[in-house]
Amino acid sequence: MRVAVTGAAGFIGSHLVEALVNKGFFVIAIDSLNDDLYPRSVKELNWNLLKTLNGSVECIQVDLRDPIEERIFHGCDAVFNLAAMPGLSLSWSNPKLYIDSNLLVTCNLMSAMEKIPGVKFIQISTSSVYGKSVLGDENSPLQPISPYGVSKLAAENAVIAIGNAKGVLFSILRLFSVYGPRQRPDMAFNIFIKKMLIGESISVFGDGSQIRANTYVGDVVNGILLAYANFESSSIYNLSGTQEYSVNQILDISKNILNVEPRVEYVAERLGDQSRTTNVSEKAGRILGYKPETTIIEGLTRQINWQKAAFSPSGPQST
Repeated sequence: MRVAVTGAAGFIGSHLVEALVNKGFFVIAIDSLNDDLYPRSVKELNWNLLKTLNGSVECIQVDLRDPIEERIFHGCDAVFNLAAMPGLSLSWSNPKLYIDSNLLVTCNLMSAMEKIPGVKFIQISTSSVYGKSVLGDENSPLQPISPYGVSKLAAENAVIAIGNAKGVLFSILRLFSVYGPRQRPDMAFNIFIKKMLIGESISVFGDGSQIRANTYVGDVVNGILLAYANFESSSIYNLSGTQEYSVNQILDISKNILNVEPRVEYVAERLGDQSRTTNVSEKAGRILGYKPETTIIEGLTRQINWQKAAFSPSGPQST
């Protein structure tokens, strides 16, 4: 079976490509390798890893903000769209980048899907579409509080509008605070671990009481694969973790795993930050069989070991 993954050189995208290959798929891996948010070299490590996957991956470097040749997707049963510009802070200073990378890219992809009937389009979205706190299910009000969240909600609406008007099969998955090996260098867990390893002070936004239903990357990938295997067009699912921890608790757990006392400095609350996300994946569990199994200690230990390897002479591992 042939499928395509956009954003394939990213944190979650690279894990998804690996999982698909392990299940016998041939994967068209697509990425622009841009460096707008973090160094291109980080993506290149993942990109080069994908090229080693036993001839089961075709890597195509292309900027999806430009018009797309639908021939790239010919023969594909599904397209998993993980191409996006993530992160809160940059979205305030450069909203156009987020509009182009999240909304325009999605519209371009949907235009390509129109010309290839029957392809399943799986849009990867975010809990940020809900707003400040996420306490309810997929029918909760959609009130994003950052340009990033607004751009991802706009992308969802574009998928729904174009899909319904043009007959494109689609599903939307909203992910919650994903962590694990290969996590982006701008993300909190990566920053905390790196600062603790090198002995630098950690800046925590607000008072550290923000709570997240953190989701291990392997569990998220399993959820994405379940949504594909049980595909139902026009469906929307939350994919969250089952365990909820505050930022302060994550620091304590990391401290115990590393046996390092962090130096923490509390700074002003980050604009557009969520105060609480909870486990709201009941629908995915009931319909898809989604069941996150990785504990925070297991997942954090794997991420810590991966980041430790980055300081070794052989460099980071592919875990």
